[in-house]
Amino acid sequence: MRDPVCGMEVGEGGEEVTGPDGRTWRFCCAACRWAFERDPARFSRP
Repeated sequence: MRDPVCGMEVGEGGEEVTGPDGRTWRFCCAACRWAFERDPARFSRP
C-alpha cells in the first residue's frame, strides 16, 4: 500500500486510519497520518 501523503510504500506495520469514504489508509508515520486526518479530501483523490 502507498502512503497517500508522501507516496512512500507502507507495509502492514504502518499507521492506519479509516477515511470518510470507508477505505482504510496506511501511512509511513504519524505526521503523514495527521496531515491526512486534517484534510482527507486533498489526499484521497484517485
